[in-house]
Amino acid sequence: MKTFLILLAIVFTSSVWFIIRAIRYTDETVGADSPLYKERTYQFSAYDYFGQFTKALLAFLLIQMIVIVFLITKVAIYQQPLLFIFVLFFSAFIGFLIFVFYFDWRYWTITRNALITLNPFQPSITVDGRTHHSIFTPDNVVCIELHLKKTNNSKDPLGGYGYYLFYGTDSQTTQVNNIFFSHIGHIEFLGRFFSNVPQVIVWHRLPWITNYDHIEESK
Repeated sequence: MKTFLILLAIVFTSSVWFIIRAIRYTDETVGADSPLYKERTYQFSAYDYFGQFTKALLAFLLIQMIVIVFLITKVAIYQQPLLFIFVLFFSAFIGFLIFVFYFDWRYWTITRNALITLNPFQPSITVDGRTHHSIFTPDNVVCIELHLKKTNNSKDPLGGYGYYLFYGTDSQTTQVNNIFFSHIGHIEFLGRFFSNVPQVIVWHRLPWITNYDHIEESK
């Protein structure tokens, strides 16, 4: 009976936690605390950005692969050539993981120290970056581009990466990580308050981060 009560308490507690999180998520994305009805400011710390489960898993795999390659190499030196094939395979996988981390780091360069404020009362998007301060309104934005990687693989480790380019009437271009517009409420904010601004999606084989940080517009 005691074990049953403990299990029931665990299930009940986890269910309550899930319900509270679901209600809070809904409230922050499309409810009263969303940027549709309340001024919200967003910022990502290094822990928020790199502490995600998928990135922690990739870091674990990278360390694991390095250890495996080290052990196999020690054996392969004195064994059959087939082992060298495994060394090359694991080395290539390590190279891929390192590339993924470097690619992620490039996105971190436009995310660190950046504050994005969405204001529904006087519709605007304020971008406080490391080197600039920009306020975008429906009247001073020429175009909004969303740059994404084109993929049909839901497990693609780089499939969720992308960035926005805001082209201002002052001939300036500002790049924003699309992580700041990852919720339904954020997309709805753009659709509702910037509906008169042309918004297009630009597909890439790999949406690489370039030096678009508040530079003169090239279009």
